[in-house]
Amino acid sequence: MSIRKLLAYGAIYILWGGSFLAIREIVAVTPPFFAAGFRFFLAGLLLILYSGLRGGGACSRRQWIGAAALGFIMFTCMYAGLFWAEIRIPSGIAAVISAMIPVWIFIGEFAILRTQKVTPVSIIGVVLGFAGVVVLAWQAPGSHTQASALTLLVLIGATLCWAGGTLWSRKLTLPRPQTLNAGWQMAVGGGLLLLLSAGTGEMQRMPPLAILLQPKIVISMAYLMLAASILAFTAYVWLLTHEPTTRVASYAYVNPVIALLAGAVLAGERLSALQMVGVLLVLAGVFATLTGKQTIPSERKVAA
Repeated sequence: MSIRKLLAYGAIYILWGGSFLAIREIVAVTPPFFAAGFRFFLAGLLLILYSGLRGGGACSRRQWIGAAALGFIMFTCMYAGLFWAEIRIPSGIAAVISAMIPVWIFIGEFAILRTQKVTPVSIIGVVLGFAGVVVLAWQAPGSHTQASALTLLVLIGATLCWAGGTLWSRKLTLPRPQTLNAGWQMAVGGGLLLLLSAGTGEMQRMPPLAILLQPKIVISMAYLMLAASILAFTAYVWLLTHEPTTRVASYAYVNPVIALLAGAVLAGERLSALQMVGVLLVLAGVFATLTGKQTIPSERKVAA
């Protein structure tokens, strides 16, 4: 494997894996919708500017509407839920629940798009994934790290939005190049998050500027915008054109491991034995689903 591919995999594994702890640090002092909106609005503007400087800043009205629609469902809805949930649960648990996205996509590909074939391994993967989520939602009296069922339901709903947007994107006409497409999605999604922040009264609960400018908060936000939103996404898009999709999708079960390690080492997050069982079940389910999926040949899909 070339050095460039190794660096790209390192980006989607480590940079995306570390983003959950960075979110946790920010929402500890900053209202969640404002934090998410600020992150994606600025990151989106940077990507749009970058695309424009490279001569790819124009798109049609239809392309912009498609990108805006995805921005709402994949960034506003997904990250409103994720940032809100990370106030209440450890960053590692949030990463594990987010790892279920490929499972939801597989179910959509099978049940809606009819592009995937169910195999015994994929069925086992879906069952294991659901079992892991149920275990994580199980309440343990007296455990301050135990995620509430409501919080997990909100986060699951957020991941379903991302999966649904991913499936929908295959039917939409979107801007080109991919950096412009991502830029408009992030900018629109981030702008709507800022409106949501204003509408829910978060602006009246903003901490003093001195707290927002603490080095830890500034570094975490810069990490989310530049490393997790721009660098890692660019590496992901590039990998999709140079590597098998299933191999690239391996980030789904590597990110939670990175997130759990980062949370434990840097933030002192600890999981109960029951939660660790749930984590292992989810990771095993995602792995089985990704390795067991079989695409239906195009000629068969046409005949159907």
